[in-house]
Amino acid sequence: MYEIKTEDILRAQNNDKEAMANIIEMNSGLLWSIVKRFLGRGYDAEELYQIACIRIYKINKTF
Repeated sequence: MYEIKTEDILRAQNNDKEAMANIIEMNSGLLWSIVKRFLGRGYDAEELYQIACIRIYKINKTF
């Protein structure tokens, strides 16, 4: 398993796009499991994945 380091989170909060991309990539399994849970409710899987990525981005910015 991958482990996200505190320094990666801090870099992502300071607008480091590479660190944010790594965080999203490391959590892609979690994101896809959430997407699968909400399939069949009128949204495309890719659209749900993008929404989940945006939420991860916004959550990281607030902490």
